Amino acid sequence: MIDRMNEMNIMARLVVSMSLLLVGLVGPAQADNVASLIKQLGAWSNDKAKKASDDLASMGKPVVSQVAKALSSKSRRRGRFAARTLRQIGPDAADAIPALLETLKDSDALTREYTVEALAKMVGQAEQVLPALQQVIHDEDEDVRRQASLAIARLTEALKSPAAQGGKPAAAAAQQASPSSNPDPGKGAAALAAAPSERESLLEKLTAIVVIRVALIAFIPLGFFSLLYLYREPR
Repeated sequence: MIDRMNEMNIMARLVVSMSLLLVGLVGPAQADNVASLIKQLGAWSNDKAKKASDDLASMGKPVVSQVAKALSSKSRRRGRFAARTLRQIGPDAADAIPALLETLKDSDALTREYTVEALAKMVGQAEQVLPALQQVIHDEDEDVRRQASLAIARLTEALKSPAAQGGKPAAAAAQQASPSSNPDPGKGAAALAAAPSERESLLEKLTAIVVIRVALIAFIPLGFFSLLYLYREPR
């Protein structure tokens, strides 16, 4: 069983590596590294998964297609951190918009939240993503609804800006919605940029609590038997 799982992991890495090599975006060593990082997105350690996410995001556009495929992974954590990676990449992840729109239906609330945050950065494709985001404001999760509202405000503001209407590049429209130019920090991009991922922080705290409790449970029997040994009756 374990051997079979190892073979599947190796095959998955080979598929990712070959895909990247065929499109000529990265060299052999980097392609293998990308495959390894995508696998690590599903790690149980939040620190390890975040590190892999950040490393992939630093590679930018060349890895977008492979990260987008990971959104539909059977591993919930891999899909979640794939969405986080695309959020970090920002507008350069525009090719992943179809996959991101599909991920808005994911059963995991944090994955949906990351997805909304990623779509909020697609200013150049605002007309494409706004209809889907307008449906998300009815999401069952409060954080997802809040991020959707912020995303809609940002993209709508970008579309109405003189830069967008004057035919200037979308990046200029995005600049109009940046925190430095928004007089109201509670609206649009300023609020979106300033809003930390509270749920991500909560998950880290819960993980730490679980680890501490498991350690305590493991040491209680050890301490009990140690006391029995120390106070045993001499023969």
